[in-house]
Amino acid sequence: MLRKCLQFGRVASILLTGMFVCAAFTACDDKTEETQPSVEESLYPRAQTLYIGGYDWAPPSSFNPLDGDPNFPIDGNIRLMYESLFAYNLLDGTTEPMLAKSYVQTDSSITVELDERAHWSNGEKVTVDDVLYTFYLDSIFPTPRHAVWQYLDKVSANGNQIEFLMNKSEKNPLVLLNLLSETSILPKSVFKPIVEASKKGGRYNYANVLTFKNDSTPVVSGPYNLDSYYPDKIVLKRVENYWGNVKHGGKAPAPLYVIHTLYPGNNHFNNAMNKGNLDVSSIFMPRIWEKKRDDIRSWSLKEPYHYPGSIPTLFIATTTTPFNDVAFRRALAHAINFEKIKAVAVSNYTDPVRPGFILPFGQESKYFNEEDAEKYGYSYDIEKAKKILNDAGYSWDNNGLLLNKEGLPVRPLSIECPNGWTDWEDVIKVVAESFKQIGISTNQRFVEYAEWDKDLRYGKFDLAMKTQTADLSAATPWTRFDQVMNSKSTKPVGEEAFANLGRFSDPKADSLLELIPSLTDSTALKNAYRALNRIFMEKIPVLPLMYRPTQYYQFSTKHWTNFPTEENPYAPPQGLVVGAGIKALWEIKPVQ
Repeated sequence: MLRKCLQFGRVASILLTGMFVCAAFTACDDKTEETQPSVEESLYPRAQTLYIGGYDWAPPSSFNPLDGDPNFPIDGNIRLMYESLFAYNLLDGTTEPMLAKSYVQTDSSITVELDERAHWSNGEKVTVDDVLYTFYLDSIFPTPRHAVWQYLDKVSANGNQIEFLMNKSEKNPLVLLNLLSETSILPKSVFKPIVEASKKGGRYNYANVLTFKNDSTPVVSGPYNLDSYYPDKIVLKRVENYWGNVKHGGKAPAPLYVIHTLYPGNNHFNNAMNKGNLDVSSIFMPRIWEKKRDDIRSWSLKEPYHYPGSIPTLFIATTTTPFNDVAFRRALAHAINFEKIKAVAVSNYTDPVRPGFILPFGQESKYFNEEDAEKYGYSYDIEKAKKILNDAGYSWDNNGLLLNKEGLPVRPLSIECPNGWTDWEDVIKVVAESFKQIGISTNQRFVEYAEWDKDLRYGKFDLAMKTQTADLSAATPWTRFDQVMNSKSTKPVGEEAFANLGRFSDPKADSLLELIPSLTDSTALKNAYRALNRIFMEKIPVLPLMYRPTQYYQFSTKHWTNFPTEENPYAPPQGLVVGAGIKALWEIKPVQ
């Protein structure tokens, strides 16, 4: 195990003694967690080091941004090393400049002006060629952004401007605006030689490109760079010549180091948080109002404590029996005890769930229709669930177990989520209790992340908990609907899919999903979303369970202060590392 651990880091061996007991990615006991900061103090002074957790769970293996699943801080919309052209601010729905200065949108294109001050950590300028090459790579490789090219005709440059020309038959400015905020711009000088070396016979070998781990002094545009890494931590160090400091009056970010610590489960992250070994965490922490004694709080001091922005759901295998019966799916929706989920499973970190797939607050509230929710929606009502089943031809045996339309027992339903995601596990337990009330038995499966992810992609599940669109963006709520209802993304069970994992299909929904991105009139857009949400409520493609923040955001004030909060919302609650939230790194202050 020690030999394996030595492959992960580049810091002197002084750290090995006494630390790799935890580095094997087993649970660190309380004694180890208490002593960890003092062991590291000489290398990472506490007043200069921000410890964060929850954005990665596995020992680091790659920092290559072309990888489909790289390690922190490359994965997701984290902007510490590689910046995007813009950053989405979930508080006000604005798209803020990052590497770009501005954009102009027309019916056919979006044109971006690059910030001429931007430069890489090696001192070279960030150029339009870097931007063009980044999007070219997404067009030739199966990166997470590869599918966006169905909406693009071409990307071209004119001076310091980049034009994104939309595909005439697949116009979707919502997707393109999303793309500008979620694509990490890469240095052409670094990645072109690697890509060209993988070319043979006119074809590129993607697997060869992924052998580049990008773990030795990467060339980055962001405020931090990779310093070292181990099985239990990833260490970033401030880029002293970061170009973006000019936007902060020349001031550098407050932490010299940002360290992401890795633990195997929620409880371990939370124990570290309680002890002050983590400063910021995106892990579910129960009963946050009780953590004041440990100098911990969340975005808000009142319910729901966190800023809601996503809808965790049970994905339904809609093409398999008994889920191919809409009446059966609708009965399940009425059987779920949403209030118990709210109180027991997620510590009231959610507003009351309303029918449909639109958030009834914030930027989306203008699309939510209360009248439709009452008429077409669903709520926890066991008697109504039973009536729906009875009217559809179902019955019950003498023991109260549900029988199908042929009088045979409905098989036990499998419900799964990743092991160790304790809040989700608790939700599934509540759902299982709810289904039992209408005579349905369940098998609760808490499996390894990789197994859960594979089951979803290949459709090998009954019910599986997932948040398909976890981040708010310029394209929500369209993206949320698109990811669960668009039949263009449908693949047969057994074939790999990355969207519409429940294999749902409805022609009217497809037409609305195609129409909405092209609408500019606010009334027409509102009506289109109303019609789409009505179809969702009538057909139940997935089972929404609760509202959740795009990420849990709680912080400890034992070592750092002046975090953004509801009372002091100078930055959105995006963990100080995601999107527009990174501006908080210039404002937090070490405790003296």
